[in-house]
Amino acid sequence: MTVYKVRLRHSAIRDLDELEEYLKSVMSQIGANRYIDNMIAEVQSLSLLAGLYRVSPMADIRQYHPRARRMVSHNKRWVYIFHMEDDMVIVDRIRPSKTIAK
Repeated sequence: MTVYKVRLRHSAIRDLDELEEYLKSVMSQIGANRYIDNMIAEVQSLSLLAGLYRVSPMADIRQYHPRARRMVSHNKRWVYIFHMEDDMVIVDRIRPSKTIAK
């Protein structure tokens, strides 16, 4: 089994930062931190699971990278958009699943 290194692009980090700010406005600091920590753990799971996902045929996903793949979060509210280069998984964006239509 291949173990990949996971790297987040600045755009994905920005997505997490914006989400964290929003969450802090609607829930407690502890709750917001927990939510973000769970999302980061899901992203890190790509180190083992990335090879299971195929290149997406969806234009909304492939706009971020020609060989973009997607993993849906456990609660189905988020889509982690990533691509692979050799032994590395690069997370391009973290988008609300409602924004992915085609």
